[in-house]
Amino acid sequence: MPVAPRLVQHTADVVALDGWELDQDNPFGLQGAKPKRIFICPNPPPHAFLFGGHRYLFKEPPGWRAPQIWSEVIAYELSRDLGLPVPPAFLATGPGNGSPGVLIEFFYSHPGDEKFRYVDAIELLQGRGFGINFKHGSLKDNIALSRVLGVLNWKDWWCRVVAMDALIGNVDRHSQNWGMLVRSPVEGRLVEYSMAPAFDNGTSLGYGFPDESLPAKSAPHEIAKLVANGCHHFSWTGGAEGARHAALCGDLRTLLRGGIGTSMDDVVNLGDHRIEAIVDWCTRFNFPVPFSGARAHFVAEQLKARRDAIAAELRK
Repeated sequence: MPVAPRLVQHTADVVALDGWELDQDNPFGLQGAKPKRIFICPNPPPHAFLFGGHRYLFKEPPGWRAPQIWSEVIAYELSRDLGLPVPPAFLATGPGNGSPGVLIEFFYSHPGDEKFRYVDAIELLQGRGFGINFKHGSLKDNIALSRVLGVLNWKDWWCRVVAMDALIGNVDRHSQNWGMLVRSPVEGRLVEYSMAPAFDNGTSLGYGFPDESLPAKSAPHEIAKLVANGCHHFSWTGGAEGARHAALCGDLRTLLRGGIGTSMDDVVNLGDHRIEAIVDWCTRFNFPVPFSGARAHFVAEQLKARRDAIAAELRK
């Protein structure tokens, strides 16, 4: 699943949304802890990594959730190495008050794109008669839906998503945090479904720990505990709790009768030097929610330990 190369946000290029227009048709995104505003990028764009005239979602996680901004940005940077489409995510400040947030590019309706519409998984699951478990979903049902709808790359996509979520410690891949792009029939062509990019990656990377706790949380025994206790939102069949992050990677290989090919190899092959380069890049931004040296070390140690845990499961 190739991912097109994209420009990296330079550390001097935090996006200021002053002068950007709200999308008048859809000024707000889905509701969460705080409304997410939708803006239209000026044309020409203020930075080379943006698309003029395109829609962007601006998320401003409040208070102790603010480090989710960095989780979104890091997930996008990692996606370049993991062969998984993730919506481009950039550091930005809001109009007027300079509030910190993450600017996330809409993953459809770019200039020249074919006409798609996005549908949340929850709608597709309900429409096909699958049960919905809002607390802990079923990966088996998610995969069955993907197969029933004729998605060509379902196996590769799910293996890569499960592996990436295990790598970053994402706990929130519920049925409104993944979905499909739908192309309507044209001249007798049937409706076509494809997996949307893996969006909403903020609930990850130990974002909830305050900076003052990170030196202690970065100790090897604390990292080992954090990695061992991490769970996906779903398990194979659903139920009382999600599956352990790394263990589900190994289980998925077995449950799909080993037919995962190289879909998880990019996670296992992620080098220490690349992890360290990403977290070092984050520390160089002058941003209202700083990425401290302590958080850089904490995130790097997490990623290395989670990668190694996934590799160990896949070797079994």
